Amino acid sequence: MTALPFGSWPSPLSPASLTAATRRLDEVRVDGDDTYWVESRPWEGGRDVLVRHVGATDEVVDVVGEGVNVRSRVHEYGGGAYAVRSGTVVVATMPDLRVHVVEGDGALRAITPEGGFRYGGLVLGDEFALAVREDHSGDGEPINTLVRLELDGDNADGGVVLWEGSDFVSRPALSADGSRVAVVTWEHPNMPWDTTTLRVADVGSASRAVGKGGGGGLAWDVVAGDENVSVGQPQFAADGALWFVSDESGWWNLKRHTASGVEAVHEVAADLMTPQWVLGVSDFALLDDGRVLVHWWADGVGHLGILDPSSGEIADIDVEGVQFDQLQAVGAEVAFRVGTLTDLPVVARGPVGGPFAVVRSSRDEGLDPAYASTAQRWTWPNSDGDPVHGVFFEPTHPDATGPEGELPPLLVFVHGGPTSATEAGLQLARAFWTTRGFAVLDVNYSGSTGHGRAYRDRLLGRWGVIDIDDVVTGARSLAEYARVDGDRLAIRGGSAGGYTVLRALTTSDAFAAGTSYFGVADLEALATDTHKFESRYLDRMVGPYPEAKDVYVERSPVHHADKVQGAVLLLQGGIDEVVPQAQAEAMAAGMRAAGEEVELVIYPDEGHGFRAASAIEDSVSRELAFYGRVFGFTPALD
Repeated sequence: MTALPFGSWPSPLSPASLTAATRRLDEVRVDGDDTYWVESRPWEGGRDVLVRHVGATDEVVDVVGEGVNVRSRVHEYGGGAYAVRSGTVVVATMPDLRVHVVEGDGALRAITPEGGFRYGGLVLGDEFALAVREDHSGDGEPINTLVRLELDGDNADGGVVLWEGSDFVSRPALSADGSRVAVVTWEHPNMPWDTTTLRVADVGSASRAVGKGGGGGLAWDVVAGDENVSVGQPQFAADGALWFVSDESGWWNLKRHTASGVEAVHEVAADLMTPQWVLGVSDFALLDDGRVLVHWWADGVGHLGILDPSSGEIADIDVEGVQFDQLQAVGAEVAFRVGTLTDLPVVARGPVGGPFAVVRSSRDEGLDPAYASTAQRWTWPNSDGDPVHGVFFEPTHPDATGPEGELPPLLVFVHGGPTSATEAGLQLARAFWTTRGFAVLDVNYSGSTGHGRAYRDRLLGRWGVIDIDDVVTGARSLAEYARVDGDRLAIRGGSAGGYTVLRALTTSDAFAAGTSYFGVADLEALATDTHKFESRYLDRMVGPYPEAKDVYVERSPVHHADKVQGAVLLLQGGIDEVVPQAQAEAMAAGMRAAGEEVELVIYPDEGHGFRAASAIEDSVSRELAFYGRVFGFTPALD
């Protein structure tokens, strides 16, 4: 092996390879023998394409034509941008924000009007679709409702309203015979992982179309939900029982509602649901025999298994993987998305107990296992003495090693959200750094999901405080154990993770450098100038505004630009509606006025999360060069 400075190792992953032929696979669905999913293609400007695996011929085909972008903008983050049933497909598209029926030749037939409506969370009935509609046509906040759309009409009024009156409504569930519909609703200042309510309405027999001519006059009953209880993802079983997930026990576990009431199907100290940022998530699937396909997290990795409701026991499925989601079932088969330590996520399908065949890979060529760093669970105490969890990756290369006697630099990854989580499966965004000689610590700081309600609630009132302590103590714990060089610590993150980056650099001296991707710099601006879905998010994590104005100012990095310790790289989208460009500009201006080292790069056509290959490649190239300047190495770039 050749001794080379850390950071300068030649890597098989160039910036271009992060996007070339690398697809993001999402929203898996099944329809008979066919499997569907949405794949995002950076080389097409980040276009989201609906794709179908034809079971009869083993072909993979695009369902929509060239240039069609299957994407929803409800809540800005979208989700549920398509539905399929017995061969009928409906899609929501951008930039027109309309719903279309996909005809046999792939042509689109619009069934919603042009104007101020957005649609997502699509579900198909026999002759209609249900959708979450977000009305932006009036003044003030957009109005969220559940509507029915006729497949053979133009729905000139935007659809028949089935539910209205709540601040938010989830993707609905429809019973097999079309006689019942269920939704989850919530109100400001809650997010869907805080306090939600599960409602159900009886809309008649199968011969009576759902809500046809009924408007919002359906009689809705509350099934579940209470203060500080999050319920989600309702699904009707073939026997009419309504299944859903609830964290009433302190963990997102499964429950079901029958004529006898609500019952807990099992009790396990594990989360079986992810946070509902988008409208198309599916974290469990009901099997024909009454059992349930589920996934959960334990010991730092994901698991896939079968829940037997008669015993409450969960049996692991023998399948390689460390992260699972997008669970689906049809007949005797299941489908899901799975990632391993050495392979990017794939869509897999097969019999309930396996074996499972890959129907689509995120990337045609995988990473040579010789370059794959093995994920290691890393847990440390923060300053409160509470355990914090993360995943540690050592620099890995078959032909290169660091100089004798040197420890590698550490790059701390901070996930967005902040109510989200990182997982152990292969990510090229991490391998890009570990193959070059960086160690990586991906932190599931206090407030992250997958560790129960109490862990999630640690962040309440303490965003910008406890998460900062978690990342600082995590980085320093690795230095104390001589796993990394304590003088060469850097931190990177996007969105809420970018806020943690900037806050850490203004409140501690732990990091020599930090990169913020579209990160929050001004909490006041976020509270007053962001979209509806997150407009009250900070009430619980920081405090109600303007009553807690002083706290917002104190915790906003933009007001402490003169206290930055370390070099800063700011990477920002020019059409970001979640964290507008003005925040990055204000942070950069404050740092320059104070004589601090900062570089600001604006990508004019990017929003909240870079989608185009050009922006992704340029940003990571700049980031690598940035660390090279700070740590004194010459990057190896193809």
